[in-house]
Amino acid sequence: MASQRNTKLPVVTEAEQAVRSAGGQRATFHQRHVRRGNWFADWAGRLGGSDVYIGITGKEPTARKVRLLLDDWIFEDVSTKDLGGVLTEIFSTRDSTGAPHGATIKAKRLYLLFPAQVLKVPVGRSRYSATRKPPPDADLSPWERALLVESDHSARGRLPD
Repeated sequence: MASQRNTKLPVVTEAEQAVRSAGGQRATFHQRHVRRGNWFADWAGRLGGSDVYIGITGKEPTARKVRLLLDDWIFEDVSTKDLGGVLTEIFSTRDSTGAPHGATIKAKRLYLLFPAQVLKVPVGRSRYSATRKPPPDADLSPWERALLVESDHSARGRLPD
């Protein structure tokens, strides 16, 4: 068991490879076991022109689904086989004009009342999404600005009052 605790999990290795392929320097995740088989791995560095924080957590070393933390976005139940693809889609999906064509951030309303931004990421036949309250313009990172798409509202992700 002790040797298993010191071995990097395959899903963490896949995340490291995806971050490196997207241009992340020294993309070595710090992996640690938390308790009762739970584990957590994270990395912080420059990626997509931004300072980025990525955290991954699972309930056991052989978990088939993980939670992905990406700055202040939280993706629940990401299949371990899709984790690298999610990171790749977010940080490398630009067409020749620089516009996103895979992962996108759009403005929405939750329960018809609350403004929100939704980050949607297609990977193969799966679709993953995370939602958050829209931050002020100054708080958007370059990688987020690159994924903003026009909705029925402003391109910035704000909804009219």
